[in-house]
Amino acid sequence: MKTLFIFLLTVSVFSSCGLFEREESKPCPYILRYNQQHSPLIPVTISPNQLYYQVGDTIHISAIFEDSVYDYNAERKFLLKNFPFDHGVKLWRFENDSTWERGFAVNELLIDTIYVQRWDGGADKVGILYLDFVEKDNFYRCEMKLVLKKKGRYIFHFEDVISRYPGELYDERILPYTFEGKCENRSIKPIAMIQGDDHLDDFVPELVYMDKRLFYDTYGSIDYKDYFNSPYGTGSKAWEFIGTYGFEVR
Repeated sequence: MKTLFIFLLTVSVFSSCGLFEREESKPCPYILRYNQQHSPLIPVTISPNQLYYQVGDTIHISAIFEDSVYDYNAERKFLLKNFPFDHGVKLWRFENDSTWERGFAVNELLIDTIYVQRWDGGADKVGILYLDFVEKDNFYRCEMKLVLKKKGRYIFHFEDVISRYPGELYDERILPYTFEGKCENRSIKPIAMIQGDDHLDDFVPELVYMDKRLFYDTYGSIDYKDYFNSPYGTGSKAWEFIGTYGFEVR
């Protein structure tokens, strides 16, 4: 009994010294910006990129990028093979600052059949068209055309949706995904950004309405470092990170 007591006492002392503690997670070797998470960047190109279009014009929308994907938060590239991107596109048409309708219902979207697509008419009030990237020859690729048929002021979104709504789908697809260079215990949240001018400064009234009246003060802009000076207030999600693009059809 005395021997057992000495053994337990020894274990207790060593444990208090940390000798039997589990090895701590390795610190991240680089700085992660914005919420300390990995953010693979989906670069979205609008062509032609311009503020004003005419009825009958066609806009080409594409997201084509290498599978060595740039991580916006880590500011470096990581190889992401078979990453479960789940992006969707939305289109709002405004008559004025607060009167809107579904933009895809009054214009024509042309998409090649190689891209698997599905429509959720009730999502985000305006509906979301989900698309799948084609991954081939070390590139991710998605392309579409929008034929403009009705005048108005438009807000277009290109967003990776699966990471926006944490839940079973996120837990099933993204949580198990890992890659060389991933920081331990860091989440992965893809973002989409317009390449070139997104014209957001020209559509502040529409964006403020969407933020305040439709999304309950959720959104903001990375252009405003101090939310006291931002027209959007305290919203923590950036318009720029969901591929927001404004344009007017005349």
